[in-house]
Amino acid sequence: MNSYLLKKGLIVCMALAGFVSHAQEKESDGLFSLSEALELASENNREVLKALAEIEEAKAGNQQAMAGFLPSVEVSTGYSVSNDPLYAFGFKLQQQGVTMADFDPAVINSPGQTNHFATQVMVEQPLINVDAWMGKGAANNRVKATEKKTEYTKEYVGFMVKQTYYGLQLAQNRVDVMKKAQQATDSYLKMAEDNLAQGYMKDADVMAIKVRQYEQMAMVQEAENQVRNVTEMLNFLMGREIKLPVTVSDSITQVSFSFNNATTILNRSDVMAMQYGLEAHKKMSKSDLMKFAPRVNAFGAYNLYDADFGGFGADSYMVGIKLQWRIFNGGRNIGKYNQSKAKYNMAMVSYQDYVEKENMELSKATRAIAVAESQLVTYNLAAEEALESLRIRTNRYDQGLERTSDLLMSETKAEESILKKLNAIYNYNIAVFKYQMLASESSQN
Repeated sequence: MNSYLLKKGLIVCMALAGFVSHAQEKESDGLFSLSEALELASENNREVLKALAEIEEAKAGNQQAMAGFLPSVEVSTGYSVSNDPLYAFGFKLQQQGVTMADFDPAVINSPGQTNHFATQVMVEQPLINVDAWMGKGAANNRVKATEKKTEYTKEYVGFMVKQTYYGLQLAQNRVDVMKKAQQATDSYLKMAEDNLAQGYMKDADVMAIKVRQYEQMAMVQEAENQVRNVTEMLNFLMGREIKLPVTVSDSITQVSFSFNNATTILNRSDVMAMQYGLEAHKKMSKSDLMKFAPRVNAFGAYNLYDADFGGFGADSYMVGIKLQWRIFNGGRNIGKYNQSKAKYNMAMVSYQDYVEKENMELSKATRAIAVAESQLVTYNLAAEEALESLRIRTNRYDQGLERTSDLLMSETKAEESILKKLNAIYNYNIAVFKYQMLASESSQN
């Protein structure tokens, strides 16, 4: 039985080691699908982590707001010594140690040094605290606002990851296209140099091909630098070391999409966060107004007294209810109420302004998809025509029927058309992702 369990344990350990090894290999080779990049960003992106920390901070503030409802308990102990007749007699009363001898006038007037150790447990319980009720409501709304804000932060980070991921796709494809064009130019140059040696071509044509070759080398370097820039940004968004390699596994293709007929953004998480924030401002304003109302608190105290340290020779208790009504405190409450009311009005204007602007952004995003789709169709056709033109001119050039300058121009046009097509796919995909973010609805009620 023990041998069987040992074998099972070894199999499990080997499986876990293989899983860890695969994860480490995955991390080192830097090959990511879009879904993997999004998952990594949702776990490690610093903006998301900061937003989650804000939720914890808001919840801690909500816990503090419970002070207006829950009791407070305080334990204190102290030592006093006095030869004052009033205090000395009072100490003996609290210690329940007064005797007939203590009523001797000489003793009362000159009691000598009297030691007093006092321990107290004090409990206070709010009963009626209207401003605290409103403050608790405001704290609850702040938590909800922070949660909605975090939800939208995750959506925005997801959009940035998609944009950067497809940007890396585009940059890497640009490098591939340019390198293929460079290889074609290298073959043109070799052919031209052979024809020059045989007297079939002029020096000017060979030099024109070399100029094109140098231009392509510079363009490839620029494109490779762009790959490094986008790679660092994608690593940053995923919370990885920026110098680590990243390779995208998904191909650069047009994403599938259909409109959800969104006409407003009022159910979007960031807008709902502002709505909860408005409600929090409103309740804080009411809380400040309710500071003018009286408060009713219950209290209780249990006391232990003795003349010696550590002794508890006498005890007593006191319970009661206190009505407190601060009618005027120098204008502080009035100022706080006016301040919170002004903050609410400012927040309302900011909310209305934000909603109007975001509705305009949603309309622009809707139109941008139509434009990007039209451009994609156009650049697809242009790329096909340019490649066919290059094929025809290349065949004619091989037969000596085409000028070098025309061939180079055709090759340049073909390269530009392919790059424009790739860029059109990228623009379309990003337009779709932006619309999806702007038209999203909160996943929570």
